[in-house]
Amino acid sequence: MAARYDPREVVRLAREGKVTATKHVVRWLANHDYDVKETLVEVLSSLESAGRYVKSCVLKNDETADVYLVELEEEWYLKFWVDEDQLVVDVWSCCWDGAVH
Repeated sequence: MAARYDPREVVRLAREGKVTATKHVVRWLANHDYDVKETLVEVLSSLESAGRYVKSCVLKNDETADVYLVELEEEWYLKFWVDEDQLVVDVWSCCWDGAVH
């Protein structure tokens, strides 16, 4: 199965700051002393160079999300979908792979 969303488009949107995240993601990043906006942009912007597509899944809002592992200083578990109406990347998970969140 192929990724639902084009990683180049996700990187472009992230670099333009067109990113939103669930409260859960924001809270996890903040509780681990990350700058939320900066970290989301960094992880999303690394999809092409350091990301490995894992799978797609259906979210509670019935949207299809892509799941990636992104290898930076840590390996990040990333789950997102692209709201094509608002042209924004909507992040549902962004944490270290294997971290309890």
